[in-house]
Amino acid sequence: MTTSQEKQFDFAVVGRGLMGTACASHLARAGARVLLIGPDEPQDRSTHDGPFASHHDAGRITRAIAENADWSRLAIRSIERYAELETVLGQSFYHPCGILMAGPQSGPSADFTRGFLNSADRLNIPIQTLDDRALKARFPFFNFPEDTCGGWENLGGWINPRLYRQALEKMACLHGAHVSTETVSARDGTTLTTRSGQTLQADHIVLATGAYARTDTLLQKTPDMGAYARTVVLAEVDEKTAGDLETMPSVITMPENRRMDEDLYLLPPIRYPDGKLYIKIGGEPVSSSLTSDAEMSRWFKSKGSQDAVEDIKQHLYRMLPNVPFISLTTDTCVISFTKTKLPFIERLNDGLTILTGGNGASAKSCDEIGRLGALTALGKSLENEGYDADFRAAFQ
Repeated sequence: MTTSQEKQFDFAVVGRGLMGTACASHLARAGARVLLIGPDEPQDRSTHDGPFASHHDAGRITRAIAENADWSRLAIRSIERYAELETVLGQSFYHPCGILMAGPQSGPSADFTRGFLNSADRLNIPIQTLDDRALKARFPFFNFPEDTCGGWENLGGWINPRLYRQALEKMACLHGAHVSTETVSARDGTTLTTRSGQTLQADHIVLATGAYARTDTLLQKTPDMGAYARTVVLAEVDEKTAGDLETMPSVITMPENRRMDEDLYLLPPIRYPDGKLYIKIGGEPVSSSLTSDAEMSRWFKSKGSQDAVEDIKQHLYRMLPNVPFISLTTDTCVISFTKTKLPFIERLNDGLTILTGGNGASAKSCDEIGRLGALTALGKSLENEGYDADFRAAFQ
């Protein structure tokens, strides 16, 4: 879209990621005049000089079960709306192959296992509990350590985040939202300036810039959150192997002797844009903090951490010892963790709302997070939305 200096919007949502696009969709559906602004996915990472985004991917885990009740609520409400968005998009992005949570029943990592079992019970999320023997019988391709306990939930599986975001943007446009592929470089109150020198006006700005909320100057104060470099391994398999793994669920598991925030995740074979089938695996005990836009750009353009790659490869071969992999490639992403371990959703003044903080768990839940962001930007309270938290932002 080409906007003009005179164009006036009720809301300008800065950030065309999952949260921002979902927020724009719900604002537009509420009847507001909405501008969603942010660049397209880079065609060539090596030469791109603007912001990056971690949703530029073909597979993310979705699940209802979570350690925190509010994260479960965010996920369940989003999952309930997947079908509507798939209809709008005209294709599926949700693949309910199930989610398997697995961890040791004893030792220092057993808190992880007790956590997801207690969470399912507390939140009344139906799961099937599987001991060693049941795990081997149901998922013979997996090799878990002895004394492993699993919980299988059929609502979970994986989503294609690129398609999910496209569905949200299409919904927004169907309700009158405008989209600009410009990159915002400055904000003065409710006036935005883009890198090309364009000036855009809105009555209210929603900043949904992900990890960049900590490093850019648009907010003019620093949210209490960290941005961390994460490495991903994509293990290529052939068509026959993918067929043999047809019943493979998404997996979140805790290797022995790791802490609660050091789990490992694994997705079943997914066809990526290059036409190849990959099993995606990630999760590392140590990741670097990123404190500037330049550091994040360098990370996204890199091949990741070689130490992390070696660690992840060992877990991959151990978990799927009989799978013949064709090749291994790496990818990078950035995860932001807030002080509250929940998204920051707050109307800071009459002209500004903050909407950020995925905490490594927001892709599946972005539609509901965006809906809460839209309500907040509209000046409405979240008090009666059924959440324990108020989602207020914390600042350094």
